Amino acid sequence: MTHRVKASPIRIAAATMLAGGALFVVPAQADQGFYLGAIGGVTLDPDANVRFADGEGGTATDRAEFETGPAGSFVAGYTFASGLRPELELGYRRAEVSDSDARTETAQGTASLYYNFSRNGYFFYLGGGGGYAQVRLDAGLFGEDDDGTPVYSVGTGFGIPVGKRLMLGVDYRYVGAFDRTNYNYAVEDLTLAGSFKYQSHFVGLSLRVSFGSALADSHPVQRPVQPVKVVPVSN
Repeated sequence: MTHRVKASPIRIAAATMLAGGALFVVPAQADQGFYLGAIGGVTLDPDANVRFADGEGGTATDRAEFETGPAGSFVAGYTFASGLRPELELGYRRAEVSDSDARTETAQGTASLYYNFSRNGYFFYLGGGGGYAQVRLDAGLFGEDDDGTPVYSVGTGFGIPVGKRLMLGVDYRYVGAFDRTNYNYAVEDLTLAGSFKYQSHFVGLSLRVSFGSALADSHPVQRPVQPVKVVPVSN
């Protein structure tokens, strides 16, 4: 079944922020520390305008519709007590082109800066960054080729603690390419070229584990309480 994504990344991020904003309005006061995690889910790539050209100067444009496909990421980052959270993410995306035997497979790496908001053990975050994506287009009988492009990323999500070191969450990412990816094929001694601009919406469930002094992203720092001294007063 083909899923057409009509919502823009800005609208999706804004809707998530509004849904979580009523609950997560206090800046995070988390212990500093390193964490690792994994996110598994699906990618919903918007339709793309594909440009074709042959060796004789002929050109054509077609509309490619992508089906929902599997996706996943590994993440590593550091949580600061201020709520800032730099994170590195390595991800994989796969999407079939509907009504054809073509598909795309994407390996990408991004560096992002998020800000955590937390309250009562839960947390909500928002941020973005950039990186690089290597997009392989398998065109079936026409062969396959790959090309790379710089990308930008917007991310948001929320989570709940499970114990003192684990955090379960729901995460959203939008990744968009700055440049078009270009592909070349040889069909019966005829050279064909195609290009399109890579975009991807990704929604998944995440599990993060904290190390070092970080008990969990949303656990507040416990400050020691000084005992109150009672001074006797003589009459």
